[in-house]
Amino acid sequence: MSAEPFTRLQNLFLLQRQISRDSELTYAELHQRDRNIGVAAGDNQKTDTDRQLLHWLSSLLTAEDIKQAMEIQSGHRLITVGISLLGLLLGWLAIIGLFQYDGQGRVNLVYLLIVLVGLQLSLSLLTLIAMLPQSKTGWIPGFSSFQQLLRWFSPGRLQKLFARFMPVSERQDIAELLGRHHKVFADIGKWQIFSWSQLFGVAFNTAALVSIFILIATRDVAFGWSSTLAIDPLAILGLTDMLSWPWHTWLPTAVPDFQLVEASHYFRLQNSAATVEPETLGHWWPFVMLCLGFYGLLPRLLLLLFSRFQLSSAYTRTLHYFPGRREVLARLNSAVVETRAKQHDDANEDVVTEPAKSESQLMGGALNLVDWTGLVLDKTTLIDEIQLVGQFSLAKAFSAGLKHKLEEDEKVIRQLGRMDKNVPIGILVKSWEPPLGELADFIDDLRQAVAGQQIIYLLPVAIKAGQLLSPTQADLDEWQRFVQRLVDPWVTLIPIVPRVQV
Repeated sequence: MSAEPFTRLQNLFLLQRQISRDSELTYAELHQRDRNIGVAAGDNQKTDTDRQLLHWLSSLLTAEDIKQAMEIQSGHRLITVGISLLGLLLGWLAIIGLFQYDGQGRVNLVYLLIVLVGLQLSLSLLTLIAMLPQSKTGWIPGFSSFQQLLRWFSPGRLQKLFARFMPVSERQDIAELLGRHHKVFADIGKWQIFSWSQLFGVAFNTAALVSIFILIATRDVAFGWSSTLAIDPLAILGLTDMLSWPWHTWLPTAVPDFQLVEASHYFRLQNSAATVEPETLGHWWPFVMLCLGFYGLLPRLLLLLFSRFQLSSAYTRTLHYFPGRREVLARLNSAVVETRAKQHDDANEDVVTEPAKSESQLMGGALNLVDWTGLVLDKTTLIDEIQLVGQFSLAKAFSAGLKHKLEEDEKVIRQLGRMDKNVPIGILVKSWEPPLGELADFIDDLRQAVAGQQIIYLLPVAIKAGQLLSPTQADLDEWQRFVQRLVDPWVTLIPIVPRVQV
């Protein structure tokens, strides 16, 4: 079954499952398997790497994969429908409560404006604050905690309530996958929560608008305003004029005038029913509905569109920077090159083909290199050999580590943070020395400075008497455990192994 008919969420889950399974295979097994897939695909999809990756994924799908993909989609649909229905229900109940008559048979406009305008705009503003990227607001003390608090109260969090209606096995599978790879899906999760929250808001306001229309059409609704405070009708008129500004030119009949404002003013102990025409008190309904539409529904629709756009961008970014993606594409594309070389070699035995890329080699392209060894940057021949072996070109080189002051390391981090986010970062380390906490701190600070999904390669290298050697397996195992302790899916261990001379 092809992976393309699946949603992007399903494809990302399936991709993570497959790459997790691949971690249990040797590179030789992966290379042989992906070589066959790459040869079968040929050049048809090579220019579209996303499509090429999905073709690779579809070639490896199992029945269990498809089953879980269907469960993920059904769970996502259940949560979306549940949040929408809850928003519709609460919107209807809110209007029923607000339109309860007072002792004199009027609906209090003060309550309506507080809830339909004041509260709605306040919640929309708080939502915008919660959406602000932490990279832009991290310098404000306590702002990140405030954002987390706002997100905690987001209606999108109700997804946990509706997730309880999913089968237990389905919940456990998804929770296990998200628990292991929460950083991979963090950006998607953030904007999915916001999308559900705005969907709840749109449903709430839609139900409120429909409920108001039904109540007005089926009941004789009279509006009025009253307050213990000595509020002049001119002040209320100024407020209604301000709220009516968006439609005052094209729908002037929905703008309350002074006569309507003054006639609607009442006091609880004063019976003015005999002096005011009942029809007059009903003329508020266009203003009330437009207030709800402009200050309740419209902001939520705009925020929903923005959240959906950001969610779509998050899917694209996550797929583009998915951990292991570059390695898969390298195996697929090198397989095609290798096959061509073999065909050419069969035609001309005098041509020596280039050996296939080994596990130690990068996918190619530029790399910002941080020399943590203190042994390489001043040796031109050695750095050239490392580039040749790693199959990368040096974009810019930096020196950091134990021989440098903390201020110098921080300067390197700031410089890397200002550089192209599409260029991976490689950290060259001594394979024979165990990783220390200083390196872990450096990588953690570096992650804070660069893009959240920027690829960082950890490059163990063995050097003896100025010669490049192969790191021992014991050393590489130690470094692999170090990478696992970092819990950063975009940090990859790629040892620098010299070419085998044939």
